[in-house]
Amino acid sequence: MAVDAVSGSGQQTATEAVKKILGKDDFLKLLITQLKYQDPLEPTDNKDFIAQMAQFSSLEQMTNMSEGFRDLAQIQNQIMYETSVGHAISLIGRFVSGYAPETTEQVSGIVTGMKIIDGMPNVIVNTKAIPLSHIEEVKQQES
Repeated sequence: MAVDAVSGSGQQTATEAVKKILGKDDFLKLLITQLKYQDPLEPTDNKDFIAQMAQFSSLEQMTNMSEGFRDLAQIQNQIMYETSVGHAISLIGRFVSGYAPETTEQVSGIVTGMKIIDGMPNVIVNTKAIPLSHIEEVKQQES
């Protein structure tokens, strides 16, 4: 009878999943369990207990900071997006020159509109979409 080798990849995946799940609640449960089952003749030293509480407090603050930074990044991205859309709209009726990204051909003319393409605002010049980053010149409308 032959015995096949067992792959350890399933065990690694489970371990990685557990690492991702553990949080501040789990840390607190472990601390309580440690206190519950400690040796009564040799209890945890006060310094060790205070150090563990400090670690718990640090973990909680880092979690709060991480959430705050994520929220701040989302707000900044939204503001940048809205600013870009506003800038593209403000160019309507102005003469611009730039280049179309797909052909790199030079395009000049009056901006007739704005269109969101791939999540980014583009101005419409002579029926061609030009991203704001590809505009090289902006003038008042030429007569």
